[in-house]
Amino acid sequence: MFFRAFHALPPLTNRSGLPTGAVYGFTSMLAKLLREGPDVRIIVVVDARGKTFRSEIDPQYKANRSPTPPDLVAQIPWIKKMVPALGLPLVEVAGVEADDVIGTLATQARELGYAVDIVTSDKDMMQLVEEGTQLVDTMHNRVSRGPEVEKKFGVPPAQVVEVQGLMGDSVDNIPGVKGIGEKTAKRLIEHFGSLEDLYDGLDAIADLGLRGAAGIRKKLEAGKTDAWRSRILATIRRDVDVSLDDFHRREPNRDSLAQLSAELEFDKILGEILGADSSDDAALVAATPVELVSAEAFVALVAEPVAGALCVLAEEGGEACGWASAESTIACDSIPTNLGKVLSARTGGEIYVEGWGALIHRLGVVEAGGPCLVHDLRIASYVLEPARRGHTLAALLRDRQGISLSEEDAATRGDRVGMMACKTLELGPTLVAELEDVGLAGLYRDMEMPLVPILAAMEARGIGVSVEALEMAGAEFAQRALVLEQEIYEIAGEEFNIGSTKQLRRILFEKLELPTKGVKKGKTGLSVDADVLARLAKESPIAERIVEHRTLSKLNSTYVMGLLALVDRSNSRVHTHFNQTVAATGRLSSSDPNLQNIPVRTEEGRRIRGSFVARDGWVFLAADYSQIELRVLAHLTEDPVLVEAFLAGEDIHRRTAAEVYDVDPVFVSADMRRQAKVINFGILYGMGSHRLSRELGIPRAEATGIIERYFQRYAKVQAFADRVLEQGRERGYVETMMGRRRYLPDLSSGQPGLRQAAERMAWNSPIQGTAADIIKLSMLAVEKRLLGEGFQADMLLQVHDELFFEVPEAAAEPLGVLVREEMEQVVSLAVPLVTDLKKGRNWSEMS
Repeated sequence: MFFRAFHALPPLTNRSGLPTGAVYGFTSMLAKLLREGPDVRIIVVVDARGKTFRSEIDPQYKANRSPTPPDLVAQIPWIKKMVPALGLPLVEVAGVEADDVIGTLATQARELGYAVDIVTSDKDMMQLVEEGTQLVDTMHNRVSRGPEVEKKFGVPPAQVVEVQGLMGDSVDNIPGVKGIGEKTAKRLIEHFGSLEDLYDGLDAIADLGLRGAAGIRKKLEAGKTDAWRSRILATIRRDVDVSLDDFHRREPNRDSLAQLSAELEFDKILGEILGADSSDDAALVAATPVELVSAEAFVALVAEPVAGALCVLAEEGGEACGWASAESTIACDSIPTNLGKVLSARTGGEIYVEGWGALIHRLGVVEAGGPCLVHDLRIASYVLEPARRGHTLAALLRDRQGISLSEEDAATRGDRVGMMACKTLELGPTLVAELEDVGLAGLYRDMEMPLVPILAAMEARGIGVSVEALEMAGAEFAQRALVLEQEIYEIAGEEFNIGSTKQLRRILFEKLELPTKGVKKGKTGLSVDADVLARLAKESPIAERIVEHRTLSKLNSTYVMGLLALVDRSNSRVHTHFNQTVAATGRLSSSDPNLQNIPVRTEEGRRIRGSFVARDGWVFLAADYSQIELRVLAHLTEDPVLVEAFLAGEDIHRRTAAEVYDVDPVFVSADMRRQAKVINFGILYGMGSHRLSRELGIPRAEATGIIERYFQRYAKVQAFADRVLEQGRERGYVETMMGRRRYLPDLSSGQPGLRQAAERMAWNSPIQGTAADIIKLSMLAVEKRLLGEGFQADMLLQVHDELFFEVPEAAAEPLGVLVREEMEQVVSLAVPLVTDLKKGRNWSEMS
């Protein structure tokens, strides 16, 4: 079951690179069994190291099995820790296999009157099935009793080994009788019942009506020794020197489980994995004395200049908060109306929170005694482990302390919040100390935490939207889509559901017989995904119209209707949410709505952008770093060709075309420059020859030659890539100029696909991550300057390498000077940072 869990689940790892997927899957299976109740006895049996009696009988037994994958071997010791921590006996007996121990214990259990489940997906165990003993395959929700065994082997369970003696088992390298297959073996044992009776009655084989009976007899006679030896190898022993009385189930050791949870980084080890219930929370609450107070008393307490740390916890919906110190825990089941004001006035101590940005919106706090005073557990966790699936308090408590927090009823809410406040105050300083220990405190303190109130202010400001312009665009898109539908139906010769993959496949490939060469085929048939349709559209009018129809439909549903649903009709503005703890590279993302992904290259996309409008008398101003990732590449690699090109202010794509195609820059054509642009950005993201050939529409051999010439001309780029990969494998992570880390344990994976993907991320992350850090530093610098000079302008958006402002029209020019100064001087690189400025009344008109 452990082996099957390894292959069934994705290759999960913890922060240090330890594979954990098989442990997780196996433990989940055990947890499911545990939830059947405390009276169910569970024994886990594993193979002991060393030879067994079977390898003495036949040295070739199991000799053809592939070596155990290293990532699986690394997890076996953790299973041997997890099983006892769950309160289950772990049994291994030298000289025999786990199957033999299971057979022995199952037989003893039946003799004592127990109903026995053998949890396995191994068909060889079917010989153990009898009245009261069944096989249970938890991975496939399958139970095997007598009828299922007979269906599989053609004989009752007791005769399974007889069939195996004849047919053998290629997996375990059991030879069987050469030339006797499964079908013939079943038929023979079904008739004769055993090997003894078969060999005593070889003359009767001719009466069975088997094709080639004479040949079968000769094979049996020649393979008699192999048949007897194979049956012995296949027979599971039931007489191993073990006793059921020695193995008892105990209560889980929660301290051990909490430690394992922290080491393996299982977010839900005591929740979904262990099946913890509200009684577990009750025990935690009972261990955390909590005093419930009124909102007024809570605010009075927070207002006191107490020494030490303060925890403010606002539950989702803003229904409760808590305060905790080393001496006491106070909870309030509502948010005091003036809590934000009180927090803003605090000048001493430290405040630990979860989700400072959300609290700022809820409490109206911009700063609480200065940005360094507040510690946000989510931000701290993100800086420490950027690739974690979740940074919520609940996830951190499950991961680090093995605590599962279930929902409580209203009567216990105060206790629960108080307990969470205690845990926050306990966990917060631990995370901050870890940041100091690994050298990430500066990134957390000087970049990420000061950015929180800036992002909160940007979210609160929102951006203006013309509802009328959006609605007009939506109506036009819908009308054009309707016209396209009719044209598609006319070409197809019938009406059908254009959004149905099945119907579209039938029309394109069966009725119209479009070419299928190179079209991917899945389980349900030929693909009609975007890539396939785009290729077909070059030659097929119907595919061209379907692509256009899909584009218009997506624009209408995702952007037009999506934006209209999120516009605040009181002020005609939409308020995005900036996600600071999602992207492992350090980049910010935007959601509800995503304003970083508004289309720009098509006329329809520009129509949507045109619906974003500045308020009367104001304009938008955007400052965009020019080719920042390529400039970061030049700085990090110190490649003289790249550095020289940027210092001279050359067109970097033209220069790359000249280098790669070995021509003078003046002879670089527009097409050569376009290809060089693809090459430059492809190199940044670890693009290989296969992808480059597809992007440029050239043979793969030519693409390989281009990449080779690139690294010949930019030799230090290749050296930097090699150095990054070497350091990544040594440390387990790569880092940006500012020290932001990205952990990539798969750099040492034995699976080529995972390793190659990790290598691409390792190469790109220092570049993309440094660019992300630079734009964040620019946001801090620009905002500080705006506040310091009392400049009337609002930062609204961050879109990749661009900062987006709204400013009175008369102040646009001085704002551009201010922003350009700060963005271009925020860090010192070997090449200059260059900022392009645009302004306009709406997002589409900016120039």
